[in-house]
Amino acid sequence: MVREITGYPIGGVPPFGHRNPLRVFIDPDLLQYPEVWAAAGTWHDVFGIEPHRLVAASEGIVTELKRD
Repeated sequence: MVREITGYPIGGVPPFGHRNPLRVFIDPDLLQYPEVWAAAGTWHDVFGIEPHRLVAASEGIVTELKRD
């Protein structure tokens, strides 16, 4: 089902470029790092990106995701 909705396999779903529009959620803790890594379409491919660019490119919603 993941591949049908996103166009990518589980473990390789990138934060943008999905087959169908999806909401992307980004934990604010990621914004403290100069670079974060995300899946790039396969189980073996990743890419580095500055967190603020990830938010912009994915049209991500920055929201608290972890439990205390």
